[in-house]
Amino acid sequence: MADLIARFFGLQNESPRVKYLAKVAAVFMPLAAASFMMSTTFFAVFVAESLVGPALYLTLGMALVGQLALVGSVVQLVLDFPTGGIGDWIGQRWILLCAFIAFAASTFFTAFATTYIDFILVYVLSALGAALQSGAIAAWFDTNYRAAAKDPDRSAYSVAQGRMGMLFQISATVSLIPGAVLADFISRQGVFLIQCIICLILGFGSLILFRDFPEVAENRPKRSLRAYYSLLKEGLKFTVSSRFIFFYIIGAVLFFSAINVWGSFILMIVYYSFLYEQKSVAIFRTIIFAFGILWTERAGVWTRNLSPRRWIAVFRYLQICGPFFFIGIAAIFVFMPPTPGIPFPFTFLQLPTILVCLAFILGGLFGSAANLLVQRLLLDMIPDRNRNSLYSLFPTLTLLLATPQLILFSGLLPVYGVAVVLVGLCLVSILACVLVAHALRKIPDEILDGTPVPHPLTTDVDTKPTETEA
Repeated sequence: MADLIARFFGLQNESPRVKYLAKVAAVFMPLAAASFMMSTTFFAVFVAESLVGPALYLTLGMALVGQLALVGSVVQLVLDFPTGGIGDWIGQRWILLCAFIAFAASTFFTAFATTYIDFILVYVLSALGAALQSGAIAAWFDTNYRAAAKDPDRSAYSVAQGRMGMLFQISATVSLIPGAVLADFISRQGVFLIQCIICLILGFGSLILFRDFPEVAENRPKRSLRAYYSLLKEGLKFTVSSRFIFFYIIGAVLFFSAINVWGSFILMIVYYSFLYEQKSVAIFRTIIFAFGILWTERAGVWTRNLSPRRWIAVFRYLQICGPFFFIGIAAIFVFMPPTPGIPFPFTFLQLPTILVCLAFILGGLFGSAANLLVQRLLLDMIPDRNRNSLYSLFPTLTLLLATPQLILFSGLLPVYGVAVVLVGLCLVSILACVLVAHALRKIPDEILDGTPVPHPLTTDVDTKPTETEA
């Protein structure tokens, strides 16, 4: 079975330890996808309807959801980087246990929330879980992969990441329709309680699955506050250690800040503006995710020989939440506005619905390719010693830039409409792509050859001695 899983991930020629990493991904990814995605079709709508009722949920309700997302963003902004440093300090499995307990508490309280204050608690707990979880799984996989794999050109890594993304997409897609069906036949609150149970299983399973290889465990700092503060300081200094790293990080987090705003409340408005009901949205998202499964797997193969320097910025322009995507969706709202009252399944035969679907499908292809090239770049760009904290720093900075956008765009939405907000996000995305392209022109050649960036700020003062040194 282990060899079959390794072959699926393209790691059949690697050592048993690398195959173990693949086995963990095969077990953990499907459950994680189900826990995260089961209620996404209706979560924002549930919150909006609970606060203002079904008549105003797409306008006033979604504006309130934007405010709650802002609260969650502030909490995650404060906690993301420090909790990432804890992951580098004590290991990822303990961080993941705490993260999934926080997610479980969030989904549990969602099932019983009715007031604005109740939902503030829900968003705070969710933000705590997101802060703890962000970067932890990727840091664990990448650090242990670098310790055990013989893959100098990172071609096997690209294929493995593509297959992992595909597995997550399959599981996420499979969970969408059952989540919507269970919401109809049981209740939305029942789905939240099911998610709570899955999160608890994932949390305690993390203690068993996410163990470090011995050499990785030996290189973790001593469990002292001095070592912890040293890790945080090193991570912050690394972000300005070269012009390439500085401009790349700023461009990347600006791009993802636009994605954050889009996902917080604009995405569901787009869905329900053209599809009108929960069942139609679930089917539409399943179609999009089905293509995403294909694109993610194929992108792992197609990008093996592509240069990150040349292609990341190009794919960012074309992907979902890139400039062309935002301006295209805005144009659909302006020139082909929604026409309420069309019954299911004829909503899928409208020209604007078809065009929105094509935008998601084509944008998903370029997004999958861009993300895999970025993962390959980060594997050797980020020092192992600071990997979790730096992976967490990306969402921290993303939220820092997304917070004023959430304030601005949630205020503009009720007054000027969706199209104006989408044009604003397009401008943010263009600036991000320009910065990323500028940074990639300065990328050191040794990173493209699989050599990690030297980190002169790291010392051995707070590192556990190896057996030889002792």
